[in-house]
Amino acid sequence: MSLPNVHTLDTTDLTSYTPSCGAAPVPAYIRAPFRSRLLKATGILGGAITTANATITVTVNGTSVASFTATQSGSAAGQLFSVVVPSPTYLNEDDVIALTPSGASGASVPMFFSVAVRAA
Repeated sequence: MSLPNVHTLDTTDLTSYTPSCGAAPVPAYIRAPFRSRLLKATGILGGAITTANATITVTVNGTSVASFTATQSGSAAGQLFSVVVPSPTYLNEDDVIALTPSGASGASVPMFFSVAVRAA
């Protein structure tokens, strides 16, 4: 899914990584480097998850703002999953964005995360 607006010069992507989005999931954290608006969150699987879908919850300073699902059926390394944040979510410098996987199984399945932010 593309961004709802043009990817402007004041829009940037911030990245993070989790070593496990399956059994024993580990959250990934990103620091907001400047005042901005959170536009989109994405995750790319580093392997196949088994048995159940993974739900990734996106939170800002502990408050849930969005979530997306990495489907188990046909999952494989390199698959992209994303969500466009549904309502305006503004970030201040040093806010913490957490991407927390849950519900999936599969040992040590990594996931690579990215969030798109636009300077406010």
